Amino acid sequence: MARRKDEDTSRVRLQASRKGVKRFVEAGFGMSVHWGLYALIGHGEWVYFQEGIPFEKYRALMTKFNPVRFDANEWADLMVEAGQKSLAITSKHHDGFCMWDTALTDFKVTRTPFGRDVLAELAVALRERGIALHFYYSLVDWTHPAYRTDWPRYVEYYHGQLRELCTNYGPIGGFLFDGYWPNWDMDKKTAKYCAPRGAWDFTGAYDLIHKLQPDAVITNNSHRLPLKGEDYQVWEQDLPGENRFFRSNCTQVGTKPTAAWWTVQPGWSYTPRDHNPKRADDLIEFYRRAKAKKAVFMLNVGPRPWGDIHPDEQRVLRKMGAKLRTLGL
Repeated sequence: MARRKDEDTSRVRLQASRKGVKRFVEAGFGMSVHWGLYALIGHGEWVYFQEGIPFEKYRALMTKFNPVRFDANEWADLMVEAGQKSLAITSKHHDGFCMWDTALTDFKVTRTPFGRDVLAELAVALRERGIALHFYYSLVDWTHPAYRTDWPRYVEYYHGQLRELCTNYGPIGGFLFDGYWPNWDMDKKTAKYCAPRGAWDFTGAYDLIHKLQPDAVITNNSHRLPLKGEDYQVWEQDLPGENRFFRSNCTQVGTKPTAAWWTVQPGWSYTPRDHNPKRADDLIEFYRRAKAKKAVFMLNVGPRPWGDIHPDEQRVLRKMGAKLRTLGL
């Protein structure tokens, strides 16, 4: 892959507090969630791009999004059973659809028949159980018109959304950014949808987050060493320093805390035709290996269109929790 110049964050002034970093590291085991309109199609979270769906056709999925089985308390109770102490949920994936009541676009969950702010309900349920709420946020946005036509306006838009996420949901655990992929030598189609049209201004983004949420930890799924302003390094479907399962991961391990980001299913979001959850014992072995490397283990599930976590995934998590308690891990 072609190596591009890193984004310049040399002027970043702030990092997460020691308290916030310590809480993240000591959490040890967390949940990740990929959920959005794409669950209705069931072909993965990249379906809009991969199948070339016209925006108006994709937007029409909003009229069908009504996950009546979603219960933030049930999700949180499941996490308690599994022994998970943090949750990173897709606030916005690459398709641009927002899972909260943002004031900056109407392409959001509160404009669907469901009409409720998913993040607000999770924030309350998790706080009551002492679980940290993290936001996955996609920098790439396939559907926002400014992403391709007015880069300064798009940067202002995403910074505005970060401000909302930092001020509307109480204390949060952190942000996991995705879409900054300087190693990726994109083909023409991918570049059209994904390539940035200018600098991301991570300096402004990171200082904004750390100012509003001093304990929030930041990472960027860039497959590179952390930049100034980032608080930990994450490996996608792999273990720190390894490049065995996901070929574009970074083999260099920096000086900051680390995390291993895995999935229960083969993919990240609900794909019923590929439904094949990993065995709890195998995931525990990955957890052991991550723990041996002093890495936080983050395990992803893909909720169904109705809002519930698949029963098979629930069983895997409960079995993991019971066994981890028995083993004292």
